Amino acid sequence: MVTKSSYIILLICLVINPLLHSQTTNTEVISKVEVETLADVLNIKGTVASRTELIKSLRYQMMVFRKNPKTSNVIKAENEGRFVLQPNQKKTLAEIKINQNTRDKVTVVILVYDSDNNLVARDRQVILNNDEQKVSKKIIAPPKEDDYAGLRGIVIENTKTKPGRDFYVDFYSNYRLKGINGREVVKITEQFSFGRSTIMEVSVGSTIVHRFFVQPTRDFIEKQSDIAIINVTRYFINLERQKNYIKQY
Repeated sequence: MVTKSSYIILLICLVINPLLHSQTTNTEVISKVEVETLADVLNIKGTVASRTELIKSLRYQMMVFRKNPKTSNVIKAENEGRFVLQPNQKKTLAEIKINQNTRDKVTVVILVYDSDNNLVARDRQVILNNDEQKVSKKIIAPPKEDDYAGLRGIVIENTKTKPGRDFYVDFYSNYRLKGINGREVVKITEQFSFGRSTIMEVSVGSTIVHRFFVQPTRDFIEKQSDIAIINVTRYFINLERQKNYIKQY
């Protein structure tokens, strides 16, 4: 006989299991940030390698964050593109060169998505002036898999119009101001619709949490940014609750 508590546990597992499966990365496709030293210059490569016999159509984003130690201002440079990965192939996706005499903290992140826009591979490295090493020495317990290798709190965008870009800037500012440190990547994506209109989608991982038709007025953009922040926050709260449910059972 199936008890009420057993039914609840089964229901939770059915809801949570697809979510956990979507978070699995670096299995069939492995991404890696590789660094070579050439005199005073660091040559940084974003690479990807296949561990399967299948041909895969993929998309990558490689981001370089430079944080000024005095002002704490962060400058982001981004390179992205689509590519086809052959079975058991290793491929260099992008290369950048940085003078290693800089005092900026330089962090490189590479994200790889499949044709369904699911995150399938990732890597993050602090290349220069790593102020995280002191903190890591104080940690006794080993890092957990769901810590996302330091990818917490990242917001990426793919906008096509000025209003879309304005929305991203407004959302990102609110996201940082409210101190949201989500364990999944937040994506702001703008797509063309009928005529000249565009649709904005805000997603966390592979889940869309807010969608709307873009309007160029400032009040509208601010209102949509506020709604998106609420929906993203609610998603992370629910994700944390689901995680706690799993621990209980």
